[in-house]
Amino acid sequence: MVFILLHSLLSVGYVCGLGEPESGPSGNSKKNEVFPSDDRSIDVFRSKSGKTVEFCQSSIERLVSLSESKGGVRLDPAVLPKIGIKIETSCAPGLQVSPVLVDALLLFLKGRGYRNDQVFVADHDLTTLRSAGFVQGSGTPRLFKGHPLYCSEDKSFFNSDWYHDSPMPPTPQDRVRFFLRYPKDREKRVVEERKSYLPARLFLGDVHWINLAVAMDSLNLGIDGAAANFSLGAIDNARRFLEKPTLAPAAVAEILAIPEIWQKRVFSIIDLSKFQFAGGGRFDAEFLGREPILLLGENPFSVDYLAMQTLNELRVKRGFSPRKSEDALMFRYAKELGLGDVKDAKLFDLP
Repeated sequence: MVFILLHSLLSVGYVCGLGEPESGPSGNSKKNEVFPSDDRSIDVFRSKSGKTVEFCQSSIERLVSLSESKGGVRLDPAVLPKIGIKIETSCAPGLQVSPVLVDALLLFLKGRGYRNDQVFVADHDLTTLRSAGFVQGSGTPRLFKGHPLYCSEDKSFFNSDWYHDSPMPPTPQDRVRFFLRYPKDREKRVVEERKSYLPARLFLGDVHWINLAVAMDSLNLGIDGAAANFSLGAIDNARRFLEKPTLAPAAVAEILAIPEIWQKRVFSIIDLSKFQFAGGGRFDAEFLGREPILLLGENPFSVDYLAMQTLNELRVKRGFSPRKSEDALMFRYAKELGLGDVKDAKLFDLP
C-alpha cells in the first residue's frame, strides 16, 4: 500500500513543482523526471572527531582525500566554483552542528583554494542559528568567520519558481499565515497551501552543496540525519510532513530526487560526537549519546544508514527496541527513486 501511494503521488506530479507546467527555469527538467540515478559512490568513510578545529580539519582532509581516491567528486574551485554548506541548528543549543566542525570545514576549503566569497553557510531559522552561536548581533549582511551566512529570512534563500508540490493539507499555523498574506484571494491561498518552497540558494546557478548534520532518533523517518537536514530541514513549511509516518519519508526522498538538487551534492557529514538515540520527534537531553566519530559520504541516505546503526546500539544498551533499517520507508523510497540502495553501502575506516 505504501508503494502504491508513493507511485500514485509521482504519477500525478506531486513530486516537484517548478513554477512552469513542463519545465523548470533551466528549461531542461520535466516536472516528473525524478529518477536521477548516477554512478557516484554510496560508500561511507569514518574517522575520529575531536574537540579542536585542528583535529577536525585533519579528519576532514583525510576523509575527503580517501573519498576522492575512490572516485569521489574532487573539491576544486575550477570545477565547483561555489559551495553552500547546509548546517543543522534546529535543536540548538542542546543538539546542533558544532561551530568547531564548521570552522574546520571552512579552513579545509580555504586550503583547497576557495575564497571567503565562494563559500557560504546556511540554515533555515535565524533564531536557532543565533542560539547555536553562528549569528552575532542583528545587522546585515550576516557573516560567519568572514563567510556569508544565509537563512530563510533572506529573500534569496527561496525562489518562487522552485517548490515541492504536495496534496498534504497545511498546518493550522500555515493556514493562518496564508490567510493573513492573501485575505481576499482564496484561490491564491489554495495554490500556496500546496507548495513547500525549496532552498534554492543552495543549489541554483554554480552552487554545489555540502551537508553537515547531526543524528536524531525519529519515529517516522527512522533517523533524522543527513537526508532530512537537506530536505525537510530546509523547506519553508516542514511541519506539514513531520508527523506523517508515510508522507514524511516520501517527502525527504522526493525532494532529494529533484535532479537539480541531487546532482549538486558534494558530500554529507554526520557528527556523532553528540546524538539523540530515543525520544524522536523533539529534543530530549535524557537520550543523548556521544561517539567521537565523523561519517562522510556522497550519498546522504547511506550516511544515515550507517549512523542509524550507532543509534541502535545505544538504544539496545538502554533497553529500547532497535529501529530496523529495513522498515525505514525513507530508505525504501530512496531506492525506488534511483537514489541508491543503502544496503550496498560499504564502510571504510581511515587507516
